[in-house]
Amino acid sequence: MWSQSRGRMTHYLIDIRLMGSVKDQIRNLSNHLQEKFNLGNKRVIPHITLAGPFSTCNEKKLLEDFTHICINQKEIPKYEVGRYGFFDESKVIYVTITPDENLKQFRYQLSQAISPYCSLRRYDLDSADEFRFHSTLAMKLDWLTFQRIKWYFRCQESVVFRHHPIRATLLRNSKILCEYDFIQSRMLSRAQALSRATMMRDFDILKLWADECRE
Repeated sequence: MWSQSRGRMTHYLIDIRLMGSVKDQIRNLSNHLQEKFNLGNKRVIPHITLAGPFSTCNEKKLLEDFTHICINQKEIPKYEVGRYGFFDESKVIYVTITPDENLKQFRYQLSQAISPYCSLRRYDLDSADEFRFHSTLAMKLDWLTFQRIKWYFRCQESVVFRHHPIRATLLRNSKILCEYDFIQSRMLSRAQALSRATMMRDFDILKLWADECRE
């Protein structure tokens, strides 16, 4: 599929958009690396990739499959943020994400459903247990900078944070196409996904759940 407005291939991405304090922690870490190691314009947006980037000639089916798998998810997936990790081959620095079984299976089901008609990458096809969940801090690094950052993280404390992945997002050319809200159990349009009121409702529900657990 070609984007008529830009004359280039349309790229899709399915991810979990990080929100709240965990997003702030990841963003601050990324910005700190950018300043300390002069990374230029290599800033990243805090998220957890579930599939992609990829292309497809069947956006309609992609939307249908994404919606079907989201609404049939029985339990809200969860994850923990933790240590730092490194992809040596692609020179990527990241924070490790430890998913629960629900998140593992959710990602795997997405991959299996869309792989016949989407140009998924090799790692997108990994099994539920083999896929390496992560949130990127820095990427597209030269070899020397990559080694310096790896050395720097030998003495840094891990990030430890438990958080619900509130929404699974389908993006087209880096813009939200739609987003499934696990907390409210409904699919959101781009406008709803970016609405502050919708987000505040999510956090109100999470706060209510936390209060109930303490009783």
